[in-house]
Amino acid sequence: MIRKFALAAVLTTAALTACGSQEAPAADSAPTASVAAQIPAPPQVTIAAPSNTGGDDSDASAEAPATSSPKGADPANNTAPITPVDTSPYSVHGNEVAWKSPSGNIHCKIGSGPFSSGCQSAVAPVPDGSGDDCAPNTTFTVDMLSKGFYLDPGKVTPTCFNQGVFAFEDAKALEYNTSITFNGFTCFSRVEAMICDAGGGHGFVLSMQQATSN
Repeated sequence: MIRKFALAAVLTTAALTACGSQEAPAADSAPTASVAAQIPAPPQVTIAAPSNTGGDDSDASAEAPATSSPKGADPANNTAPITPVDTSPYSVHGNEVAWKSPSGNIHCKIGSGPFSSGCQSAVAPVPDGSGDDCAPNTTFTVDMLSKGFYLDPGKVTPTCFNQGVFAFEDAKALEYNTSITFNGFTCFSRVEAMICDAGGGHGFVLSMQQATSN
């Protein structure tokens, strides 16, 4: 598992196309250049290199173990444009948005209160800094717990969950190479990982191979 990523780095080659605003606009609302300028480019993250074995590579599920030379997997090489999505199709109860990764491995939600935003995955590694939250007990083993992060403004809290805190049964998939922005948070869906920005230089990266934050 790779332990480092740089949330401040910007992919200068990413061309952003706005598809909607942060507050669930009408479905046929026209994109504008000013909206596009407000959407940050996805941060760079160091991930494990893809393997040549078969299987689903969604959310880095086919990634090889970490090596000392992850140069080939630097997301700076992933020049696919990020397209912001309209939040309306992702709206759930209580002024919140929820989604899942296309693979279904990661579930996320952005709410309006403390501990109402974040992502989790049953197949992710234990996040650094999670402490006792991910310690086994008489009821749950580590393998039974879902791993992920809470998002708060300028803050990320690594943790484990014994239930689907951010999972919605009918959640719409956030397609790869798109982003969603709501209540001051932006999350980017890449094949390599789900990357969320909490602001203030803080955020997290979540995939089958990686659960890191700063």
